[in-house]
Amino acid sequence: IEPFSSLIEHVGDSGSGFAVKAVNNMLLAVNLWAVAEGFTTLKAHDVNIDSALTCINASSGRSLASENTFPHRVLSREFPLTFALSLLAKDTGIAIELAHSAKIPAPLLALTQSLYRAASSSLPEDSDFSASVKLLEGWTGIVLESNQTK
Repeated sequence: IEPFSSLIEHVGDSGSGFAVKAVNNMLLAVNLWAVAEGFTTLKAHDVNIDSALTCINASSGRSLASENTFPHRVLSREFPLTFALSLLAKDTGIAIELAHSAKIPAPLLALTQSLYRAASSSLPEDSDFSASVKLLEGWTGIVLESNQTK
């Protein structure tokens, strides 16, 4: 297990780790999509997204997606395959199944799952999860790119 994570934590009975992984990956998906929508909106209003990212990452809206994935992959336009988009789309489905099996309504999770399934079906099969923002870029015509790389 150590090659996958520096944290090894007992979270419950058999299957609990599987559930935690699926929910963790769903949270990644929600966070990344929210960051992409937010920054697309900012860019549409001619806000300097590099400066905005600095502000947000020093504020309550920060997340691993805004601190790591967004600047190092999306804004740099480098999408190395580290976690396949298709696997993230699958994990969002598992998270939905977990919620529904406990009779928990999960409208945000369902919407997120549909977005990642759409991204997975419209992008090349070997796409990294971070490339999912290209679906939103295609819808809006706004490319999320650092002002510093121009």
